[in-house]
Amino acid sequence: MRISLIDVDSKIPNLALMKISAYHKNKGDTVGLNLRNPDKIYSSIVFKKNKGKSFNNSIDGVERVFGGSGFDLSVKLPYEIECLKPDYDLYPSGYSQGFSSRGCNRNCYFCLVHKKEGCFKVVQHPQCFYDDRFKDIMLMDNNILFDREWTLQVLSWCNKQGLKVNMTQGYDIRLLDEDTARLIADVHSKDIINFAFDDSKLEGIIRSKIALLKNVGINLRSDLQFFVYCHSDEMFDDALHRCNILKDLGTNAFVMFNCDNKRSRRIMKLQRWSNRRWLYWKMSFQDYV
Repeated sequence: MRISLIDVDSKIPNLALMKISAYHKNKGDTVGLNLRNPDKIYSSIVFKKNKGKSFNNSIDGVERVFGGSGFDLSVKLPYEIECLKPDYDLYPSGYSQGFSSRGCNRNCYFCLVHKKEGCFKVVQHPQCFYDDRFKDIMLMDNNILFDREWTLQVLSWCNKQGLKVNMTQGYDIRLLDEDTARLIADVHSKDIINFAFDDSKLEGIIRSKIALLKNVGINLRSDLQFFVYCHSDEMFDDALHRCNILKDLGTNAFVMFNCDNKRSRRIMKLQRWSNRRWLYWKMSFQDYV
């Protein structure tokens, strides 16, 4: 069979498509991205706004399978595909990637993870998706710190392998302790370390944990970043307040906005200011506007 994989809007190599590719190659099928004259097509959509694009250019008589968070949260890979090591030859990959855990117990109102994956659970040791061609590994876990012992096991293994870790979804600052902070400092890649500051009520925790991160040797200005979530224009003042707290503490803010809502002009300006470091560090938001 000829299997065509359609990556509608991924920002990084699409993990699901790489596993589907591995599955079909193991069966002897011909697999490729946007393969011509296919017998079967898999399309992955990450963002809801792009769902309509996936139905364009339909081919009569060709089976089409759709998935991804932007298509339907209930669609999941069958176990025999989910458990496979990704096919890193599908993309020009430069790192291993996968989930060592799924889900999150927080159930934040703005986040789809709990709805999509449920509560936290361990799913796979990184050695199952590690490829020794790469010295970097991307952990896509949504909240790995919920299981402290698992975190220590996973990051210690990465450290022993000499791997540099990029955590795409960031770490939960509330669950950080000295041992996990030291391991994060030891294994973090050239990419920045991400946490989140989603509510001003967390200011006390943020201040104490930033002091801990500094104490274990993490450079607050070059190595660290906090996502500052702003759900709507009504949250603007609070989001700006959180940005200013982070700046006063000597670290970076990155304003995140709900892409399903319409951004006001001042939200756009806040994002432009905070998300461009040279502006953020050169001047206050008030001076910028």
